[in-house]
Amino acid sequence: MLRDPMATVREEDETHVAADQSQPAQADEKSRAESSSTVRPTEQDLVKSLKGLLTEHELDQNFPRDVLARARQYLARRAAGDADADAAQRLVDDFCEYKELALNSSAYVEVRAVVDTTDDASLPVATFRVLLMGTLFAVAGTAMHQFFSLRMPSIALSTYVVQLVSMPLGVWMARWLPARRWGHGRLSFTLNPGPFNQKEHLLVAMMANVAFGSHHNGAYIVSIIQVLKLERFYGEKVLANSVSWQIATLIATQLMGYGCAGLTRRFLVYPPAMIWQRPLANIALTKALARDQDQSRGGPVAGWTMSRYRFFCICFGAMFFWFVVPNYLFQALALFNWPTWLSPGNVTLAIIAGSTCGLGLNPLPTLDWNTATLLGDPIVTPLFTLLNFACGMAVMGFVVAPVLYFNNVWNGGYLPINSNKVYDNTGAFYDIHRILKRDMTFDEAAYRAYSIPWLSTTMLLNSAAFFSLYVAVPVHVALWFRRDIKAGLRSIWSREPRCRQFRDVHNRLMSAYPECPHWWYLLVLGASFGLACVSVTAWPTGMPIWGIALAVVFTIVLQIPIGMLAAITNVEVPTSILAMLIGGYALEGKTVPNMIFKMFSFMSTSQSLCFVADLKMAHYAKIPPRWAFAAQVYATFIAGFVALGVNHWSLRNIEGVCVEGQAERFTCPSTHSFFMSSVLWGVVGPRRLFGSDGPYRALTYFVPIGLVLPIVVYLLARRWPTSWWRNVNAPIFLAGPLGWAPYNWSYMQGAVVLAIFFNHFIKRRYRAWWEKYAYVLTSSFAAATGVAALVLFFGLQKWDIRIDWWGNQVAARGVDQGGWMARDGSRVKCAHLKLPKGGAFGSGF
Repeated sequence: MLRDPMATVREEDETHVAADQSQPAQADEKSRAESSSTVRPTEQDLVKSLKGLLTEHELDQNFPRDVLARARQYLARRAAGDADADAAQRLVDDFCEYKELALNSSAYVEVRAVVDTTDDASLPVATFRVLLMGTLFAVAGTAMHQFFSLRMPSIALSTYVVQLVSMPLGVWMARWLPARRWGHGRLSFTLNPGPFNQKEHLLVAMMANVAFGSHHNGAYIVSIIQVLKLERFYGEKVLANSVSWQIATLIATQLMGYGCAGLTRRFLVYPPAMIWQRPLANIALTKALARDQDQSRGGPVAGWTMSRYRFFCICFGAMFFWFVVPNYLFQALALFNWPTWLSPGNVTLAIIAGSTCGLGLNPLPTLDWNTATLLGDPIVTPLFTLLNFACGMAVMGFVVAPVLYFNNVWNGGYLPINSNKVYDNTGAFYDIHRILKRDMTFDEAAYRAYSIPWLSTTMLLNSAAFFSLYVAVPVHVALWFRRDIKAGLRSIWSREPRCRQFRDVHNRLMSAYPECPHWWYLLVLGASFGLACVSVTAWPTGMPIWGIALAVVFTIVLQIPIGMLAAITNVEVPTSILAMLIGGYALEGKTVPNMIFKMFSFMSTSQSLCFVADLKMAHYAKIPPRWAFAAQVYATFIAGFVALGVNHWSLRNIEGVCVEGQAERFTCPSTHSFFMSSVLWGVVGPRRLFGSDGPYRALTYFVPIGLVLPIVVYLLARRWPTSWWRNVNAPIFLAGPLGWAPYNWSYMQGAVVLAIFFNHFIKRRYRAWWEKYAYVLTSSFAAATGVAALVLFFGLQKWDIRIDWWGNQVAARGVDQGGWMARDGSRVKCAHLKLPKGGAFGSGF
């Protein structure tokens, strides 16, 4: 698994690893650094090590390209008998420096920028302060997230906001709580073990993240309860009112992903090449808030002497006040669709340049940081990831989509070019209830008398991208990471200790703490699987036990390849469509079983990867693994019950909840989307849409692209290893179309421009500045936007206090946002073609 390449030079490193268990961490690291800097390899050793370096890292897209290029150049010249002695000596010196980095810090500048190479194992971690704050934020954050998830727009806390609030709270508790110790020996405890430290701070952030900070958090079962309980959806009375079934299912779903996550540690947590960029931003924020001056760097950085803490405060304040401008004072700047202002009634212009219904082709699409970075953080996400994603998005959106749309393929010309809604053959939203029987099963006759579900052009290309992507990911991982997977499987089979397989400083330091045994995770997985089987058999769900088993296999098989891709690229490939495809074919026409299968497959996979990312943060922060395990399980458990309780309260006490035009905007947009997908994929089913007789069967022809493209890219990267082909990532390129519907290029362009500026220009020319300030910058902006959004909502928007002036109205006056009226008083639709006579196009049958 991408081991230290210098292991072939100095096999005696194994003895040093054993010594790590008995010597103090910092003293041992100092002696190791001194030894590695004084012993130089011979030329033969250098050649052997360079070949090992190329073998291990030639396909690592985050590894420094210049090191690999110089190694190839030297080996090629030596083979030709033209090796330069001076160049060889310089390479030896640089290689010794690289060895020092790889062994005692990190080969990756992103990790070196924020992760410490020393550890104080005596620092208290599992303290009363962590328990109190972790519980407080898990409960409050989950409650707020669940309550406002029903509202449009929603509001939620971010992990960065939790870090911002918990640091002064922890310092205050360390100052005022009594330091008295109660009890004796191992059973003794104290409310105040000393100064509030960074490990405690990050453990609180981990608890908040597993509770409500990830993409899919709280309790996924609440979506099922909402569509079952409410009359405007299914109006089911048994499962929706069975608290015992809901609790059993809740516990099973909350813990199944975590049970699977622990089985992937040798593949996704321990290897240094599995970077997981997102936790690095959390660590950078903690260091800044703790006023960690990083004295080891010393002196000014690119002429800057400002501390990280002061830099954070300035950036936070600036973004806090700026956020108010595009999101309240001058809202047209958020989605800056200024080209459409020139001709607001021009439909074609809205289709091309519109920021809402169009493609968003605009030289200056937004002045809002949230909008500009919605599809990717320009600093945390690697540059090659954003460029691959943006290229795939551009090819599909600006080349393929216009050709299909303006030629009215799949009747797309009658609909908006970019929308995630489902339409019927009159251009109206699809009325799901017209094709359902009273028992929530599919009515074939009513379906044929109505219309097939029609989708926008970009939504169809989005679906095509999923088909190719699910084939491309395993092919890509098999080609680029097969050696790593084999090494991980061999080490598991032979029970090789982690300290022998991974010899970098972070694994050496973490070896001082007892690891969580695999049986802990297997016990959690077994218990959750058993409870899931009980929940689907003891209540009338219609879900077979083999469906639960299939869902577990789904997670176990997919979490490693998707996790590897996420750890390297900071992009998690969603498995929701694949889960619905499998469920739609295996359980066709069964509404509730399809929803349950999606919950136990897609949700478990997503949760597993979220847990793994937090385990990597614990690895970087040197948090004892067993305390990380306990904190994650505890926070996940209580967050589920809080979400379940808040959901029940909301459905019972909010008048008109999930109804269009609800007075307080609790219109439940995500619930409507969940209901629509449950019917389309679970009731209508993928066979009727994409099968041999389905209207969209041509989209399945994209599957071979997912098979061929990764192979072609791999062969080109091996043939020309120093070319730009090395930075092409086929799955991320194929994932680009997922950026469309409902989003468009307005949400992508800003991230690309900012990424080129920070991760190419600044990172190359001002490396020291980037290492010290870049992650602090992005985390401070994220924290500021989260706090500013809360202040705006509770201070102004909740009370419907608005500023009505041209800057807040002009963006909505045109066709782009549905504000342009025709002469007959009807609203002009953002569609290329008008409906034929009779008001409908073909039904699709």
